[in-house]
Amino acid sequence: MWGKIEHYFDEYPVRKQIAKTLLKYGLKVSEDLKIKAGDIEVPYTKIAKALDVDRRVVKETVNMILKIPELRDIYLNLEPTVHMKYVGKHVGYGVIEIEPEPRAIGILAKIAQKIAERDINIIQVVAEDPELYPEATLTIITEKPVPGDLINELSKLEGVKRISIY
Repeated sequence: MWGKIEHYFDEYPVRKQIAKTLLKYGLKVSEDLKIKAGDIEVPYTKIAKALDVDRRVVKETVNMILKIPELRDIYLNLEPTVHMKYVGKHVGYGVIEIEPEPRAIGILAKIAQKIAERDINIIQVVAEDPELYPEATLTIITEKPVPGDLINELSKLEGVKRISIY
């Protein structure tokens, strides 16, 4: 998605950095010029400090987003999502992280099929956007740890570059 909207910020590199960060973390912009994680307001100063930018540029970015219909439609509707990658093992889930080959197609379907064949339910899937994450991964959380032989089987699938389990 980032690739479809980043051009709006080409003339404003700092605003681009801010907008990309908001998108990456699912921080929405509200009609009243606030930045929110769900219903929790995130002060401009906190965003500015995290990115080492001036808080006024954060506000300018929010104003810009609200003035451009395509950006407005996206940023008004963002939501943060829980990612169970690092907590899954603490509650007995299986956590598989796959780094796909660039431009690989259908990896999720192939992996989901193999997992389903073992009667293991998938709890969560997070596919990172390669435009936001330079080394995008596909993380699959399962209801129970995945057996080692299945990991070996998954690693041999076409399009799978690397697999890690947590």
